Amino acid sequence: MLLREVEVFRSVMSVGSASKAAALLGVTQPAISQSLRRLEESAG
Repeated sequence: MLLREVEVFRSVMSVGSASKAAALLGVTQPAISQSLRRLEESAG
């Protein structure tokens, strides 16, 4: 697992939505989705 993907996952869980997490992290919502997809793939 990559640290950034875990950080993104934690942010989404903390604020309750991908769009709010994106705003908090200063990235786009599609970037959040890609990070979550990479995390899921690495977890198997």
